[in-house]
Amino acid sequence: MTTILGRGTVLFVDSDSDRASSLRAAVSPIGYSCTIENSARSALRRVKSRSVNVIVASSELTDLHMDTFLESLSRANVNSSVVIYGRNISACEAISWMRSGVVDILLDPSDPESLRSALQSAFARSSSKLSSKSGSTKNRSDDSMRGDSMLYRSSVMSDLMQKASRIAPVKVTVLLSGESGTGKDILAREIHVMSRRSGNYIAINCAAIPESLLESELFGYERGAFTGADTRRQGKFEAASGGTLLLDEIGDMPLSIQAKLLRVLEEEKVTRLGGNTPVPVDVRLIAATNRNLAKMVGNGTFREDLFYRIKVIELDIPPLRARKSDIPLLTMSLLRLSAEKYGLSMPEVDPEVIIRLKSFRWPGNVRQLKNMMESLLVTTHGRITVEDLPPELERVREDTCSTLELCLPMTLAVVEDEVIKKMLALTGGNRTKTASLLGIGRRTLQRKLESSNK
Repeated sequence: MTTILGRGTVLFVDSDSDRASSLRAAVSPIGYSCTIENSARSALRRVKSRSVNVIVASSELTDLHMDTFLESLSRANVNSSVVIYGRNISACEAISWMRSGVVDILLDPSDPESLRSALQSAFARSSSKLSSKSGSTKNRSDDSMRGDSMLYRSSVMSDLMQKASRIAPVKVTVLLSGESGTGKDILAREIHVMSRRSGNYIAINCAAIPESLLESELFGYERGAFTGADTRRQGKFEAASGGTLLLDEIGDMPLSIQAKLLRVLEEEKVTRLGGNTPVPVDVRLIAATNRNLAKMVGNGTFREDLFYRIKVIELDIPPLRARKSDIPLLTMSLLRLSAEKYGLSMPEVDPEVIIRLKSFRWPGNVRQLKNMMESLLVTTHGRITVEDLPPELERVREDTCSTLELCLPMTLAVVEDEVIKKMLALTGGNRTKTASLLGIGRRTLQRKLESSNK
């Protein structure tokens, strides 16, 4: 979710002016207009007097508690999106603040990629607020650009999005692979946005359209090309000229159409059904599949030449079980989006729920998590507990959430350090619960953490 060029205003709020200046220096070169306030009260005065798109605030504000600061922003009817950062934020605090509408929580704001990613989500959120408040309407494709985005905190997704941002401005064909429900369509749209191509973003599901209709959908047809063709019609390639075309589930495309697709990609021209005149098209093609195309090439169900033509760049989206550190952020964001969709209040979420969600394997990936959050939002009454989770998650025990692998020889101090890190990850950073599970006091845990960081 890396921003190529920033636009808009960012307000950093931190009593530590050096830290705030460092954060401003990390994002100013991208193009954002950045200012700093050293207290929550001065920040409130600024946002009331002039427009601010995004507020990036330290969790350790000295003059107001964060809950009071967020409540004051809400009462002032401020449209700014909020990002909070701090190294000692507990899981309970993070859940509470995201329930209040905070877009993201950063435990390590010194990581430029994480900060820029959070800013992009916050700006999208701010734009959505302003659009709905003004009552302005845009076309459906513009709305879809604001709706979903790749939300992540894990290093594996950060690496993937860095690669996506590098290749986005270049009109090279991209193959998106990954299990069903991982967000291939969302990533394709993000690549289109980062490419800054002026044309439309159009997606077509090759598996959902009968073979007899797919060719005309892609390439268009002339009047009289077949029975019922009363007028000339553009295909998706012409409609997406100047923009991006996603061919989802390309592994289900019939061989007969694969050959015609290859010719269009090679010649950058399309000939409508029933026509003789090639029409030039300038299309950035992205293909997506959850199937093993290399294996299909081997058994003759997918053309080898087309396979190599669309696999100039391949981005493999990891399954949700391989990016479990993203689950808390995804859970709260999906709940908030669902609450807005149905006009319901954002529920509270018990920390134990997040632990249980992180322990599940998620065969349906992010799509499954999204559907589950919608269901829980509708069926619970203001608070989600482990008792509300569906049967498949009820069977997951907390003591099987994680395993610890040791590469011996290893000193006892290193083993202790690894156990503490694993337990912190298991509890979502909740130090009180971590100390309780380890059978030590919170102060003892704090001393051990300080010692390991020296």
